Formats: sequence, C-alpha cells, structure tokens
Amino acid sequence: MLCFEMIMKTNKFILISLFQFFSISAYAQLTQKQLDSLVKVFTTVLKQRAVDTICVYKQYCIGCLFQATKGSNLCAENYASLPTYIFWKEKGKTFVTRKDICFDYSTQLLPSDSIWYFYFNNQEKIKKESLKIPQYAEIVNGKKIIQTVKIDHSIFFHITVSTLAGSITKEINSFYLTRELGINEVLNINYEYNNSTGLNNLHQIIQRIIKHDSVKQKFVRTLR
Repeated sequence: MLCFEMIMKTNKFILISLFQFFSISAYAQLTQKQLDSLVKVFTTVLKQRAVDTICVYKQYCIGCLFQATKGSNLCAENYASLPTYIFWKEKGKTFVTRKDICFDYSTQLLPSDSIWYFYFNNQEKIKKESLKIPQYAEIVNGKKIIQTVKIDHSIFFHITVSTLAGSITKEINSFYLTRELGINEVLNINYEYNNSTGLNNLHQIIQRIIKHDSVKQKFVRTLR
C-alpha cells in the first residue's frame, strides 16, 4: 500500500518542494495579495475603456516558503517569480501583458485569438468542469480499493475569464495532471479525464502562448 512516501517523481515538483529552503530578499517585491490587487486595478482600467473580454491567468504556489536575506535585494538579483498574465480583446485584437512581484511588462499584440475561439466554443463545458484528485487502485484482501493521493506542495493556476455574459474562475492543481503516482509509478486513474477536460485544454493553449519564444522574448520589463 502506498503511504506518506507517495510524492511526485518529476523534477519540477521536487524543485517546488526545495523552494521552502530558498532565501530571498523582501525589499522591492510585492506580496501575492499586493500583486493580485495590482492586477485588479489593471483589469478595472481595461473595463473603463469598454474592454469586455478579459482573461487573467495567475500562477502561484502553496507551501513555498520564502524568507528574506538581510542586505540583499530580490528584484536586483533577477529572481524569477511566478507571474500573472492578463489577456484581453480590444477593437478586435488580442493583447497580453505580464506582472510579477518585481516587474511590470510591456503589452504585446498576439497574432492569434485562439484563447477566445476555444473558450467561446467550450464555455458551457468549462463552467461545469473541475479536475479530479489523483487516485489509484489496489487490491486489499482480495478487494479492489481506490486510494486518494495528496501532496503538500504544488503549483496552482487560476483562470478567470470575464465577458459580457459574466465571469468564471477555475483552478488547476498541476499535481492532478500527473500520470504516474509515487515511487511505484502507479497509474492515476483520473489522469485521462483531467487531461481531456476543456479546462485543461484552455490551460494548455495559454501555456503554449506564454512559453513561445515569440512572446517571451518580446516582453520588456520595468522594475516597479
């Protein structure tokens, strides 16, 4: 039977756990709450310009403990924090900008409106979806038992889409998209469902956009 040892075997989640021990400066950066407030102000200004199609894509970590290093400056050290991206459609064109705990970034015009195309074609499905917690099956005393797996640390994504029809917010726990669980690589029986959801497909579309070199390299950042 799998027990406390069941954790992600992939390097990215090992790194997340190690974040607990990473020392950083507290001089120039915002807290997550302050960053959320800054993003809210930005989207409010967009709405005042009659922009009615907005997507806020927030990345954050639960269980990542950061401690300040006296005399150092986090933002001057070029620390890469988990960012929030804001997409919006204005006058028929799609734009994106980025904000993190240290920097504001320039606005880019995107060549594609794939986010909106997918969302508006799947919005009713996405509204009803939520990812299922990782589980695995094992045989105990001749009976099939379904076990649930949890971890303490993970990266989360919040997707909030606001349109004339209203607003929806969905959460994605990266751990829920794992195929194999623990040191024994047991199959996550909810893997296929979670990865095939419209919610995850929207998430993957956004990921492809923000990770593409044509987008990453065009951002110009300004120290806040």
